[in-house]
Order: sequence, then structure tokens, then C-alpha cells
Amino acid sequence: MVRFMKTIYCIGEALIDFMPADGDDGARDALLAPMPGGAAANTAVAAAKLGAKVAFIGKVGADGFGRKLVEVMGGYGVDTSFMTMTEAACTTMAFVTLAPDGEREFTFARKPGADMMLGESDILDGLFRPGDILHFGSLGLVPGSPSKKAHLKAILAAKEAGALVSFDPNVRLPLWDCEDVLRETILEFLPYADIVKVSSDEMPVIFGTDEEVAAAAYCFRKGVSVFFVTRGADGAAAYLPNYYTSVKGIAVKAVDTTGAGDAFNGAILSRFLGRPLAECLDPAALGESLSFANNAGAAAVTHKGAM
Repeated sequence: MVRFMKTIYCIGEALIDFMPADGDDGARDALLAPMPGGAAANTAVAAAKLGAKVAFIGKVGADGFGRKLVEVMGGYGVDTSFMTMTEAACTTMAFVTLAPDGEREFTFARKPGADMMLGESDILDGLFRPGDILHFGSLGLVPGSPSKKAHLKAILAAKEAGALVSFDPNVRLPLWDCEDVLRETILEFLPYADIVKVSSDEMPVIFGTDEEVAAAAYCFRKGVSVFFVTRGADGAAAYLPNYYTSVKGIAVKAVDTTGAGDAFNGAILSRFLGRPLAECLDPAALGESLSFANNAGAAAVTHKGAM
């Protein structure tokens, strides 16, 4: 396969979010409408919207929802040629309840879901090149699932090829047997990442502390190059081993916070793509990227739906 541009590869889940229909926000018995989602898929779409060359690696069910996800993501400009379908499980579904302030709760139909069926054979040899970026989250790392081995194969191949690796743990406790297993799995994969992004409310689960400096220091000891923290309405921060910068939140009317962190990720990766990492981590450049991503996250919450 010949490629003329550097590519962001997002690996993981594409799923259907069932969101409260218009007029039912905040109601516990709201009528739910299906919308495309999934953290990895959302990040891919966000980066593609910002002009990056993006491909998605994942598996969906051989069903109407799966076909819709391929169609929608392709329509946003994401290369879906690495998406496959399976008869072994249905497309994963997440049922989202929104509070009046746009915050959300998740209930998942995934025992198993099609995204967990992604296998090592789905990761093509020779896929990655220097300057590419591979982005992943924790939903595909559930112990015992084929997708964990597939993720590891992709990550090792990307690193061997000289691509950057980005990790957003994206904590979803209902999908794990217990919090300890989730934490151990995230910490197991942390050393593979060059770029790590967490939200402030995830830090106690992952690092056992809400102190950003301590969490950043832990990441740097594991070999991470840059550590981002999203703080919701309070903005975001970026940490290097010897540098720190932050931006304030942007006042917007939050309609739906689903996908805000993914929009942030997509914006960061679109800024880092095809550039030497040292250039991206120059303090001035890093500050500009952080502000750009903060704007993207703020824009995302003003609309319903993760994409």
C-alpha cells in the first residue's frame, strides 16, 4: 500500500450511543435515539474534521448499526478500510443518560461486543511508518479479549516503525470486573505511550491521587513524553518533565459532554502529526496546541452526540 501522507491510526471501539432524544434531556425515562460514538472512533472523526489523514482500526457487528458506523465515519473522511465486521457479536451499544448540565452516565451492552473481537490477524504487517501516530484507549484492553492482543501487536509494531503512540485511558468502570484490574491494565500499557491524556476525575482511579504533578511525574518515570490533563469546564493542562502550561475553560452552554475529551485528543494529534516530537514539545508550540485542543473540546460540548 502506497501512502503519501502521514496518518493517524485510531484503534479500538466504534459503537452506538443511545442518547436522550431532543426534549428529553435529564429525564430518567427519556426516549433514546441511536448516535455513532466510541472514544477511538470519536477521536478519529475529530482529527479528520481538522484536516488530518486518519484511519480507523476496529471491528463492528455485521448488522445495521455496524454498517451505519462504517458509513458515517467514512462520510467524515476517516479511512475505514481497516474496519472489519463479525457475525460473532453485535455492534457494541452504550446507553447514555444526560443530566441537565450535560454530564452523562453510561450503561453498556457488551458481553461481548463486536469491538472486543478485533484480533491480531486484523493488524496488517508493515502498516505503520515514521511520523504516523497510533492512538488507543483502555476499552480494547479487557483481559481475555482478542482485542487486547490486537492492541498490543499494533502498539509494538507502531513503536518499532518509529510512529508516535498516544494513550487516553478513558476510564469506564462498568466494563471491568473490578477497579483494580482496570488500574493494573492501564498502568501495564502506560510505558508504551509517548502522549498520555487523562481527565481530572480519572486520576484517582488510575494513579491513586488527584494531584496532577504527582501523576505527571509517575508518567515521566515510565517514559511518557507529554502528559495532558483535561479539567472539564476549568480548561486543560500540559506537563513536560521540566515545563508546565495550562489554559482556562471557555464559557459555553454545555448540551452534551460526550466526546469532549475525544475532540481534545483529535485536535492534539492533528497538531502533532508529521512533525518531530521535539518540535511539538517546544513550549510555545505546546501552548498553542493545548489552546487549540481546549477550543475543540469546548466546541464539542455545545452539540448533542459524540461526533
